[in-house]
Amino acid sequence: MKTIWVRLCVLVASLLGASGVAHADDSAWLPVRDQNPFVLGSGLPLLPTPALRAGNWSIDATLSESNTQLISSRQGLLSDGPGIHLVFGAETRESRIAVNYAFDNNWSARASLGDEWIGVGFLDRPIQDFHKLIGSPRGFRGGRLGEKPPVIRLSSDGDVLYALDRPGQALAPLLLDLTRTWNVSDSASYGVSLGVKLPTGDSRHLSDTGDNAASLAAFGNWTVYNSIQVGARVGYLYTNGNDVLPTLARSSAPFADVYVRAPLIGKWSAQFQFDVHGALYRNVPIFLDYAGMYTFGFVRPIGARSELLLGVSEDLPIGHTQDVSLLVAFRYRPHD
Repeated sequence: MKTIWVRLCVLVASLLGASGVAHADDSAWLPVRDQNPFVLGSGLPLLPTPALRAGNWSIDATLSESNTQLISSRQGLLSDGPGIHLVFGAETRESRIAVNYAFDNNWSARASLGDEWIGVGFLDRPIQDFHKLIGSPRGFRGGRLGEKPPVIRLSSDGDVLYALDRPGQALAPLLLDLTRTWNVSDSASYGVSLGVKLPTGDSRHLSDTGDNAASLAAFGNWTVYNSIQVGARVGYLYTNGNDVLPTLARSSAPFADVYVRAPLIGKWSAQFQFDVHGALYRNVPIFLDYAGMYTFGFVRPIGARSELLLGVSEDLPIGHTQDVSLLVAFRYRPHD
């Protein structure tokens, strides 16, 4: 985990050393979230959105689809043997709407509500074909899981701590945040966000972990080499009252994110983003430990007021969160 944080710092420092005198663009985060349901419902805050002028508002609609087939164990290799074992075979889909409003040119507030579905989807076969194409191990896909999806089961020394074995859909947590930004120059801006999570979801269907949460984050956005956008964020999350795994849940975890966006062709831009967070549970298999995700994305404005964002995410380190996630997002700012 320490190595990941060091690499993030080195990447940001090297990019900032190349800062030019370019005119600053808006923050350019892809609205990526860790799609592991045990993490998704915990209250990790949304990434910053582009700044708005006083009295203006924007709306973001996101759809994230993810598929994972694995057995993750802390001790032993057999899912029914001694130790802590997680069997996860399911496709998940998070749909989320976020509304952002600017009180003035520096202060803004955002509210976001979502929906989480867990079941059997379409991604398993394409992921198998892709792994075969690149020579990657098939892992537990293709029937090797030994269970019929959807199945999510965490057991400790034979005692089941959580189990889900049928498709389901439920409301996801309500996420709120308040942000203060500072535009210090034409090529740099900074901000601080205070986030709150309210457990409006259903812990039985794993659309929520049932806890209340608060977070504090600081972020920056820079323009380098005239047209390349760079951003970084660091923060800390505090949670209380996890209903899903109360005996294993931690009360806090750090998180960090970086991105680089550059013009590609025509109106399209390409983006690389890396998001990481600390462990939200203790003494658990690596799937519930700290996790990182790297995302390759493409962004295209649609007219003067809208933007389409696409992304494909993979877990890094492998096995620490959902295998593959697809992101489709649409951003609309009616006052631009």
